Amino acid sequence: MAYGNNMAKEMTLVSVGIDIGTTTTQLVISRLTLVNVMPGSQVPKVEISHKSIAYLGKVHFTPFEDRQHVDGAALRKIIAKEYEKAGVRPEQIDTGAIIITGETAKKENASEIIHSLADYAGDFVVATAGPDLESVIAGKGSGAEALSKRLHGCIANIDIGGGTTNIAYFDRGKCIGTACINVGGRLFEVDPISHNLTFVSPPAQKILSHFYPETVQAQSEKELVIIKHCLRSMVECVERVIFQEPLLAQDSCLVMTNLLPNVKIDGVVFSGGVARYIYLPGINEWWIHGDVGPLLAEAFRESRIYSSLPVHEGTETIHATVLGAGAHTVNVSGSTITVSEHTLPLRNVPAVYPELSASGGFTWLKPTENYTDALYRTVALIVPPLPDTDFTTILSLAETLASELPSIKGEPKVVIAQQDIAKVLGQTLQRLLPNMPIVCLDGIELAFGDFLDIAKPLPHQDAVPVIVKTLVFAR
Repeated sequence: MAYGNNMAKEMTLVSVGIDIGTTTTQLVISRLTLVNVMPGSQVPKVEISHKSIAYLGKVHFTPFEDRQHVDGAALRKIIAKEYEKAGVRPEQIDTGAIIITGETAKKENASEIIHSLADYAGDFVVATAGPDLESVIAGKGSGAEALSKRLHGCIANIDIGGGTTNIAYFDRGKCIGTACINVGGRLFEVDPISHNLTFVSPPAQKILSHFYPETVQAQSEKELVIIKHCLRSMVECVERVIFQEPLLAQDSCLVMTNLLPNVKIDGVVFSGGVARYIYLPGINEWWIHGDVGPLLAEAFRESRIYSSLPVHEGTETIHATVLGAGAHTVNVSGSTITVSEHTLPLRNVPAVYPELSASGGFTWLKPTENYTDALYRTVALIVPPLPDTDFTTILSLAETLASELPSIKGEPKVVIAQQDIAKVLGQTLQRLLPNMPIVCLDGIELAFGDFLDIAKPLPHQDAVPVIVKTLVFAR
């Protein structure tokens, strides 16, 4: 199947999304249809034309060995069983993402577990994490991104899980800001029989200590009043973040990141496990999950966010993050690219932007020094937009890169151009560095701090699937 004059009209990739959250773990398998939108004799341009859900797995409780360790063996069993039910084998998966979210991302062995799971789950499946990325993916999976496009406005997606509330603003289909707050339904755990507190997470403990310095007695009626008060104060912190109000002293233990712009919001979508109870209120057995999710939902329904902003129902609540991970994280590179044989796939490649050199050109040597440890196999050197893309300019750029690449750690050497020059730039680099494996791509939108996963080339190396990740595990 070739992308060129005789190319088949379209092809399909199988994508997996796995969301390992504070409370639940889910898997989804999607089919992504790729099509050449520039047929005939023109330079091919491959885009994702259609996304569909092939299999949506059941919701599992995330397994833990103890409070500090994810149970990797139990996780692998869950994923293996879901693959079996879906009728797919790991080698049939083309691309995808494993997202570890909320409190789970903070566990001591989270990074180790998730990377081993990625190796097991499929050749191109990647391990990603980070509150900002989770916010964006949840907003895509919930339908908030599409809603903002349809309404030509700014929609806030508020994804409330077991450990965190992730917020993303989408303005006409584009994410313009994110925030992550330690507010979730499992920060307080309760006994389903007695309804008494059995565990209080560190962020919740700080809020509890702020309002109730004395020891709380194990009396469910009194505890219920105290829990509701703490949840209300947590939701008020979310209100202050969204309405751009000054934070209070007790908010410091809750707000992890806040990059939300001060803009007018045209509507709100709630997603995550707690959102189910925002849209379907009135549950009397609030203790049913052994946590306070339904009580937190009640606090959000009584908030200024709910009363003063138009509330829209998204297409998904509890499945939002896993659907976003499975169907919305894949990009496709430009079609005129250069890829040396046997160099792909690559995972967790940091995007490195250049500095201006003394001569006025670009230099990548110093910026790459931040990525010298064994965690990174290689780096991706980003070529910013050039004032001219004639052959002389590209040749000069290639000569600069060729002089620096041998001193930069890792192979293959990855170069990402912001303009449509990857073919000629890559071929020039191959001529200047004949024994060095080169991957030169374009057509990928990147920002400072991004990481890349690059899959094997599509037929005849006309394009490659690429996942752009805003954050990998905090280091």
